[in-house]
Amino acid sequence: MAYLRLLVATALFFCVTATGVFPVRAAQDPFPLYDCITPNVAFWRDIYGKYPSSQGVLHDKRDLRIIYEVLDIEGIWENGARERDRQRIERAKARYLEIFKSLAAGAPPQTREEKRVAALFGARATPEDFRLAQENIRFQSGQKDNFRKGLIRSGAYLEEIKEIMASYGVPEDLAYLPHVESSFNYKAYSKFGAAGIWQFTESSGKQFKLDVDYAIDERRDPLKATHAAARMLRHNYEKLGTWPLAVTAYNHGINGMMRAKAAKGDYERIFQEHESELFKFASRNFYSEFLAAREVAKNYPAFFGPLPIEPPVNSKGVVLPNYALVDDLVKHLKVDLETFKALNPALREPVYKGQKLIPKGYEVRVPQQGKIVRLADNIPPQILKEDQAQTTMYQVRQGDTAFSIARQHGVTVTDLLRGNGLDDQAVLCPGQNLRIPGPDERGRVRLVATERKKGEIQHLIGLTPKTAVQPGAEFGPVAKAEGVPVAALGAPPLKAASEPEGVAAQTPAKGAQCPPLNPAKVLGNLGVEVVKKQGKTHGIIRVEAEETLGHYARWLGVRAWDLRRLNNLRYEQSLTANQKIKIPLAKGSKARFEAQRYEFHKEIVEDFFAAYRLLEGTRTYRVTQGDTIWSLCENEFELPFWLIKKYNESVNFAQLKPGMRLVVPRVEPIR
Repeated sequence: MAYLRLLVATALFFCVTATGVFPVRAAQDPFPLYDCITPNVAFWRDIYGKYPSSQGVLHDKRDLRIIYEVLDIEGIWENGARERDRQRIERAKARYLEIFKSLAAGAPPQTREEKRVAALFGARATPEDFRLAQENIRFQSGQKDNFRKGLIRSGAYLEEIKEIMASYGVPEDLAYLPHVESSFNYKAYSKFGAAGIWQFTESSGKQFKLDVDYAIDERRDPLKATHAAARMLRHNYEKLGTWPLAVTAYNHGINGMMRAKAAKGDYERIFQEHESELFKFASRNFYSEFLAAREVAKNYPAFFGPLPIEPPVNSKGVVLPNYALVDDLVKHLKVDLETFKALNPALREPVYKGQKLIPKGYEVRVPQQGKIVRLADNIPPQILKEDQAQTTMYQVRQGDTAFSIARQHGVTVTDLLRGNGLDDQAVLCPGQNLRIPGPDERGRVRLVATERKKGEIQHLIGLTPKTAVQPGAEFGPVAKAEGVPVAALGAPPLKAASEPEGVAAQTPAKGAQCPPLNPAKVLGNLGVEVVKKQGKTHGIIRVEAEETLGHYARWLGVRAWDLRRLNNLRYEQSLTANQKIKIPLAKGSKARFEAQRYEFHKEIVEDFFAAYRLLEGTRTYRVTQGDTIWSLCENEFELPFWLIKKYNESVNFAQLKPGMRLVVPRVEPIR
């Protein structure tokens, strides 16, 4: 059929750019431009270098030479623009679907629009070609403005990234791949938890030697993540034998590409013929996108004119011999906090809040200045600590109040509330998980001025007439920093022996409803039920969203295989939400397991809501035949399972049935 012939038609073996025409010899370039992908590379070159985010193209997703229309859109998320763009795109698609429907019925084109569309498919097009076109219409927004920003940002690390690539024996041009993955946005975070310029997930990051936990996330450090990317790409190349396949595997996965290679042999046949449930538009086009991004980046003046490329970051790495509180280290180095943060993007907010220490062995980066480097090389032992700050988790029970929980754990109510992002008007719900502040974060306040009015200081540290604190517990460090007596700050006397009248932050009365869901809080039963049987002790947990046996094994310090055998699970058998799992318990392992489990979920929630915000209202989705929660989250909702689960706690996701209704939140990125 003409349409199918059009998909695999031979293209001229050259590359047309804004700077002219130049040949590409496959033998000289580890990244050859094959005939079959030339139109795709040209398409992505226009997306990166021609169309801004206020424009987009309606096109055929199998033959990217077929462009139906360039649409003007708002291209932003604010004030309902995303929904207006969606409706505009859907109306345009509907017009073309009507044209395809008429042409697929065998009727000759009548109107000017029908003739224009039919001409895009050539004189030999058949009704079957137009029927297939109905299934392949797609919209792609332009990225020129975002690509421009990425080019400017890339100057900070591009040359060092090329050096890292060369050190692993892989082509240095792979340094341009982050333009495809993230537009060199060092803060990039996807809805499904991929982070940093290389967009590693937690599991893929750990696989290639990145540390990811509640204290640090090396996926966000452009240099540390580049080492992991180089390892992954080299591994892909060693398994697959060519760089086009290795680059495609970066998106599609090594196992999927090995199956594709076994079935089809080489990249060109895979591109033209391979079909699978997972090998879709993104995977098929990933290598073409890389070639286009490399070309635009290398020849950026032709597309953008002169750009103020950021200068390379001038810093030095110093390995910490032990754990350290960030405030102590910054004070010793005499570096302002914002500079330190910018140079150390892998350190997570819990480190800056004093909830965690900078880990032992972590390579801290400091400005390449003589005095600072000397200070970094001579860290005084008194600011170093032997152990990491440990998390203590508490699950709220009926009848609890902030005062009773704080008193039970020997902390102030102010620290308890502030450490969990709550205020004194919060309602604690049974099942809610709270972290108990550790010694290094209690009473910690950062003041940005040396003089504050009493009311301003009280507001800053979260004090209210209803908040229960020990006398002077919060005010001492503030008074010292301000150079005033404690009494001047209005430290209220408190009857520590009993709960003050009218104290807030308590659970609702029995039978009363908790307030509406707050998805930013860590809910769910994260505790371990201890079971003693025949003199042996083990734990029982219920699986929560996003957890795997690999997580349990890491938190317990055992092998995943041992957990499979203990629970009679088949190899690669997936866990389901709320499934009971038996775990071994050694001395002290229960508390460690619960703490790490809590931090895992807290990390997911905090990272997501640092990048996205909830919009008002929700929508309802009716389950249809063949739906699974994983296909729905990825393709229909474009949201992570843990978030969907929070809105549908009573649903058994292992047994979705047609007709069931799911509540779906609406989110937008934080710009």
